[in-house]
Amino acid sequence: MSELGSSSRAERELAARARRVEHFRFKELKAADRARFSAAWSRIQAQFVDDPTVAVAGANELINEVMRARGYPTEHFDQRVADLSVEHPTVVQHYRAARALADASRGGQINTEDLRQAMVHYRYLFADLLTDSAIVQGVHAHA
Repeated sequence: MSELGSSSRAERELAARARRVEHFRFKELKAADRARFSAAWSRIQAQFVDDPTVAVAGANELINEVMRARGYPTEHFDQRVADLSVEHPTVVQHYRAARALADASRGGQINTEDLRQAMVHYRYLFADLLTDSAIVQGVHAHA
């Protein structure tokens, strides 16, 4: 939160994010959904060999799909990052890094190793979203 300038300002921002997230209706993923998302991730990883740029784009789309299934709104990247920072603070930096690398790839300014790094970053967030049920059991869950 150093980009906000001061710790009190950062604390106010985090509190505002937490208030926003309190109103989300988080859902636990069903076993069938987890299996479907895992299979999709495996296909995306396999696709990386033949077309890394398309695989990275697919990973981003899959992250969005998992977020929607969990109950997150997914309209704008900056808002997704802010929302994720409340319940998934340890992996949100991976989302930012993956997005920066993916954006560079669309501009043709990235190599295969950078695309591989984007996939690694997406994998951290994907795994956290797929397995984390704390949001459903925590104070923010709504039955």
